[in-house]
Amino acid sequence: MFKKILVAVLITLTVFLPVTPVHAADVAISAQNAIVIDEESGKVLYERNARERMYPASITKILTIICALEKIDDLDKTVTITQSDLDTVWETGASAANFEVGEVVTYRDVLMGAMLPSGADACRALANNTCGSQEAFVAEMNNLVKKLGLTDSNFVNTTGIHDDNHYTTVYDMAMITQYAMQNENFVELFNRYQYNCSNGKHQWVKKVIYNAKKARIDTSMITGCKSGYTMKAQHTLASSLNINGHTYICVVGHCQNSDSYSHCTINDTLALGQYIGANYQYVQLNKKGEKVKTINVNDGEEEAFDVILNDDINTVLPVNYDQGKLNYDYHFETVDAPVKKGDKVGTLQVTYDGEVLYETTFKAPKSIDKVFSATVMDIVYAVLPWIIGIIVGLIALLFIARNIFRKIRRKRRKKYYNRYKRRY
Repeated sequence: MFKKILVAVLITLTVFLPVTPVHAADVAISAQNAIVIDEESGKVLYERNARERMYPASITKILTIICALEKIDDLDKTVTITQSDLDTVWETGASAANFEVGEVVTYRDVLMGAMLPSGADACRALANNTCGSQEAFVAEMNNLVKKLGLTDSNFVNTTGIHDDNHYTTVYDMAMITQYAMQNENFVELFNRYQYNCSNGKHQWVKKVIYNAKKARIDTSMITGCKSGYTMKAQHTLASSLNINGHTYICVVGHCQNSDSYSHCTINDTLALGQYIGANYQYVQLNKKGEKVKTINVNDGEEEAFDVILNDDINTVLPVNYDQGKLNYDYHFETVDAPVKKGDKVGTLQVTYDGEVLYETTFKAPKSIDKVFSATVMDIVYAVLPWIIGIIVGLIALLFIARNIFRKIRRKRRKKYYNRYKRRY
């Protein structure tokens, strides 16, 4: 009884705490590693051993697919399956899309073969056709990881088949998934439940969702996902979740369950989604186009201009968040004409309980010239020191010349005086 009361108290408290990620004790899941982030901002809302290295298994294919998509300009272009695409697939016991040597398929087919049946043959075909070799493609995968600033991942193959040096973290996989979801073609693949190959030879279904539906598990919250499994990695799953109309990314790793299906990853993901739905909300703080401030322009042909928000300010905050903890920190500069369109005129930082939610730079919406009188005065002020300098110089020259002439006259007078004196 005491434990139930304690858990209830902890859950209640989290509703009123600031936006900081919760930890393992808050949600009952089997995953050793888990994370939930806001898909839009990347804000971490839940984490359990999120930066601890783990083996990703086939969620590796999220990285494989986005790397391939960035090199493919036409998904309907055809490729021919070769023996190199099938090498090592059966020997390593990897899952396959069951392509055959000589089979002609589209890139879309190959990508779906990598996503839905988690085909290692499809991944190898993507690598061979876009980079020429597995090694070159894996190098591209690791280059993208570095580009994203992720430091706890290393990939040695395109499939996720176990290798001690093939590792990541749920944090890194969440960030990779967030990046991938910026690509519309990736989202289509990620969200697809079933697919018929264009040549009519293959039909695939997303097994992790199929098996969950067979077990009467409601997976409607999960809009897209990629699952994985190896003995060392256990069950892994990366998902996009629609919670109250907003998208979140959830990654769970090293999940274990007693049956042969990966219900543990689905159940963990749904539990985390329910937690997020109960404790967080997606909030629109301000709308694009709202007037922020009228800025005066000194000596401008126009006396002022309005600064407006160029974006909606949306964020994820705790349910029943404290308005008093929201802070808008504006900084505006003194603006003197002339003003060029795009000139920086101010900044805004929005924080909640000290955490930065939004930052932007305000820019002049148009160019504004100086008024003519101010321009004339600028010219006068610019030239005046030169004029004064010239006048002073002339006066000095005159003064010097006058002294010189006086000396000359004195010498002449003295000379005449001496001559007169000698004569008389």
